[in-house]
Amino acid sequence: MDLRQLDMLLAVVDAGSYAKAGEALRVSHSAIHRQVRLLEHEIGDRILVRAGRRVELTETGEILLRLGRRLRQEVTGAERQIKERNQLSSGHLRIGTGTMMLVFFLPPVLDQFRKQYPGIEVQVRTGSSDSVLEGIQKGDLDAGVILASSDVRPPAGPLVREVLYQAEFVLAVSKKHPLASKKTVSLAKLIEHPFIMHPKTANVRRVLDRIFADAGLTPKISMELENEEAMETMIELNMGVALLSKRRAISDHIHYLRITGRRIYCDVTLVFADREYVPRTVAEFSRICRAFSSARPHA
Repeated sequence: MDLRQLDMLLAVVDAGSYAKAGEALRVSHSAIHRQVRLLEHEIGDRILVRAGRRVELTETGEILLRLGRRLRQEVTGAERQIKERNQLSSGHLRIGTGTMMLVFFLPPVLDQFRKQYPGIEVQVRTGSSDSVLEGIQKGDLDAGVILASSDVRPPAGPLVREVLYQAEFVLAVSKKHPLASKKTVSLAKLIEHPFIMHPKTANVRRVLDRIFADAGLTPKISMELENEEAMETMIELNMGVALLSKRRAISDHIHYLRITGRRIYCDVTLVFADREYVPRTVAEFSRICRAFSSARPHA
């Protein structure tokens, strides 16, 4: 039994004869008659019987008729959903990112995506780069915008990684801090002051840890905080030195400086699963990300 045979059965019932069904389907009535007979042979019972010039369903035929109509509705519904998804008039997009990208990069991207595809439900989850990558690998997320660095080896996995732009990170201190009058500071002087650090799972933290390790130095860590907003608040209270994105550090409330002879950059990176078929929602989100990353400068 296949869908084509059921479609022919429905056509015969709706038209009332093999001849009219053939006209509707644009096939010969003998071809339809043959397929109905094959179906009867397969199930071992009569489906249609003649009643004068018309044909009528048997009880078995009634069962198959209900099955055929139900399958036709499901196929039509599936075709409609596929068409809507291809046109991005429905569906969902699950994005993973960090707080810095959510504040400084993604808002116009998400706004543009929503304007172009209002029928798509967008969900955003913040977390570490590792948690975003894990979410994509598990299928819990469709795409991510994360911080990465060439200094840190990325986790293995079938993922597409595309650098959108480079973001500079600088040292940030309170206006009352002893380093507030400096533009640069040596690592040896820097470790004299307590640090407000990102968690160890953050790529920014890994970069800074690598810098200190290569110099054979160990910083004093007073706090470990998960997002830059909280770190900025603690910096204003003069609780320590922190490594912040330059965009956030350009503020009337805090002072920023750099390590002598060194600039620190992280790659703002678009990530999604590496597979033969890229969902249209992911493709369009990626396109908008690329457009905004190239259309304006980033610090």
